[in-house]
Amino acid sequence: MSPPKATPGWLADLDTLRKSSRSLFPKATSQSRAKMSNGYTTSAGAICHGRVNDLESMVPPQWWQTVFADAMYLKTDGDVVEDPDITKEEVGLLEADKEIQSILLRGSGKAHEVLRRVVDHRFAQIHMNQLSSVAYPLLVTTRLGRPARILDLCCGQGRHVLQLAKDYPHLSLHGHDQSSYLISLAQERAASQGLAAKTVFTVGDCRQIPYADESFDLVVVMGNSFGYFSDEDGDRVVLREILRVLAPEGRMVLDLTDGDYMRKNFAERSWEWIDDTTFVCRERQLSKDGLRLSSREVVTLTTKGVIRDQFYRERLYGKKEVETLVQEIGFTIGADEKESDPITLGKELSKRKEDLGMMEQRVLVTAVKPARQLNGDAQVPHLTNGVHPVTAKSNGHHHHNHGISNGLRTNGEHTSMPVDTALASGVPRMVKMVPAPFEQITVLLGDPSQRCFGKLNNTWNPEDIDTRRKLLVALNDLGYPPNAVKVLDRHDLYIRELSQRPPQFVFNLCDEGFDNDALKELHVPALLDMLKIPYSGAGPNCLAYCYDKGLVNRTAAAIGVPTPKETFYFADTATPAVHDISNLHSVISKEIGYPAFIKPVKGDNSLGITGRSIVNNEKELDAYMAELRSIGIRDVLVQEYLQGTEYGVGMIGNRETGFHFFPILEVDYSQITAKSLPPILGYESKWDPTSPYWTDITYKEATTLSPKSVSDLHEWCIALWDRFECRDYARFDFRSDKPNGTIKLLEVNPNPGWCWDGKLAYMGKLEGFAYRDVVGTVLKSAWERLNGTPASSKPKANGQTNSENGETCALVDAA
Repeated sequence: MSPPKATPGWLADLDTLRKSSRSLFPKATSQSRAKMSNGYTTSAGAICHGRVNDLESMVPPQWWQTVFADAMYLKTDGDVVEDPDITKEEVGLLEADKEIQSILLRGSGKAHEVLRRVVDHRFAQIHMNQLSSVAYPLLVTTRLGRPARILDLCCGQGRHVLQLAKDYPHLSLHGHDQSSYLISLAQERAASQGLAAKTVFTVGDCRQIPYADESFDLVVVMGNSFGYFSDEDGDRVVLREILRVLAPEGRMVLDLTDGDYMRKNFAERSWEWIDDTTFVCRERQLSKDGLRLSSREVVTLTTKGVIRDQFYRERLYGKKEVETLVQEIGFTIGADEKESDPITLGKELSKRKEDLGMMEQRVLVTAVKPARQLNGDAQVPHLTNGVHPVTAKSNGHHHHNHGISNGLRTNGEHTSMPVDTALASGVPRMVKMVPAPFEQITVLLGDPSQRCFGKLNNTWNPEDIDTRRKLLVALNDLGYPPNAVKVLDRHDLYIRELSQRPPQFVFNLCDEGFDNDALKELHVPALLDMLKIPYSGAGPNCLAYCYDKGLVNRTAAAIGVPTPKETFYFADTATPAVHDISNLHSVISKEIGYPAFIKPVKGDNSLGITGRSIVNNEKELDAYMAELRSIGIRDVLVQEYLQGTEYGVGMIGNRETGFHFFPILEVDYSQITAKSLPPILGYESKWDPTSPYWTDITYKEATTLSPKSVSDLHEWCIALWDRFECRDYARFDFRSDKPNGTIKLLEVNPNPGWCWDGKLAYMGKLEGFAYRDVVGTVLKSAWERLNGTPASSKPKANGQTNSENGETCALVDAA
């Protein structure tokens, strides 16, 4: 055996991963590795399981979370997945399909003549009389002019996305994968190759694609990344998600193992050197029903011994079988697509010429999402992505509709729209119209290519992406067509873009904070101030003050606003009230009383606020303090628990131009208390759609407050607005200490949630404002503050019309 060489490159990649991931994830407490009953811990720290008779029994339920978690995958499979020649040939397989080629060329200099041959003119002739004069030109322009949007689902390290970005720089290219390591690597490679501005990479489960309905013209699943789940139901969910995000007539490509071939030709055991100091031994077993192949890889480094013993399992689909599954979901497959030959690129081009396993022979399945049926007053089906519209019950209460639907809903009933209206706006038409005073706006948002600590599972969910889509539709309806709106949500480009091309005005909706860090929400307006760029909403000082809940309450009390009784506990600083954790119970008993309410001194997104925040005794106090410490929260604010009615007060305007107060909102906890749950608006109510706090909390207009109480609330809000220097819009939350008791301040929210189903939007709805009108009123308020004059409607750009008049506004491509 040759002597050991220098540290392999993949170990260096692991060091790079550690460095690049530090800011993305909270620091975890190290834990000792548990020994397995049928294995042992090697000097390298890995578990080796010895002889295993049943490989399938050893496969973890979500094996992909560990197999693709670091650079080892690129080491063991690098002869295929890291070979640029193979990647180019695989992209060539896509280009060989004339329909896919037309998608790739769309919007480029070469596209016009190619696409004119692709458009089915017989379709136009047959249906010309049935299409409105608005819808048909929009349909043709969309097909011929706009560069295609392409999603590589389960994109790994982004090799196909990056190759396409080089070959087709005009395309809008997106990659999505569950491995944060591989996505980080894709982003690093995109940056090093000068492709970062042409690509978007996101982290998440392939069963929840974080994009709105009909976002893409082509979705590809390359490199045998389909069939990972324990049963076919998971695969069906993936296909339904792909169908949802595809535009009508969009195409899907599945590149997967030829199950019929692999079932008969897999190697039960093999081994190979993957470099001069590392070798891998493989075992494979077919399941008893012949549907799945379980595999094992034992990786050994000559200088350390076994460094990895991993198990995984994949579904073996025959070509006809997967075509049947695809058609059951709703795709169509043409006769030409059914006759494609098996793919053997790996075998032919691999430079190692060793065991290729599942990559040895593959099949390509191409399918199409059917076009809309356009017959007279056509109906437009809408596939839900789990983001459900807000509906109004007969009693005026607000609630989320969590039923699954294949149609638009209004008050819980299926509806549909004529195709020209659907193409023009994507949402039902509204009544009011607030002027659009700015000529151009740049919208600053959170970065969906980075994880977002505080959201559910610290990742972006379909609800987040759909919220963005609704915002852009609202702006479009206000008179801001796509060429008047620039969305900036890549935080690695923020400083360069804003400094090199300063916009006329910034609509600052980046409430996630710079780099999706809530501590850095104030950094965004601070940057805008330094660059002298006008923007909407609060300045950095206001955001800094209001992030500190203890500072807010003490300041509010000083200016005469009623606040709860409270004390502080700081883990590293002795306060006059609480010198150490053992005294906290005594202070609560003497000065506040149980039940008490515990929340982080500083924070956002309601992180650290749950039903367990309400503590009734010392035991519950100790348990919840320990829980907070486990997620890195050590400094807390302890308040009396207010048990009365909770209110929200929303206001828009400025001191110099006057304020507009929306109807006061009352939180209805009746369904929560009926389930014996604590009545509280915490983390679950914002981020967990499976929680009763999400589904069962409703809102209504506060109609039982006395005129004096309403006047007091308004006066307190103006005083707080002035003291903290809020601007343009804000929301203030209050709660009474008992039924019909004293109303006290809960929180000050500058730049409150701007989403279509948030509290501010619902307050506007109580007054007859559509969502777009609430957004427009905020922009109007910013205009008047910046210009010192009342806002008036800006002149419409050439060709721009409003869907309000039955005419079309171009759809905005939302990231």
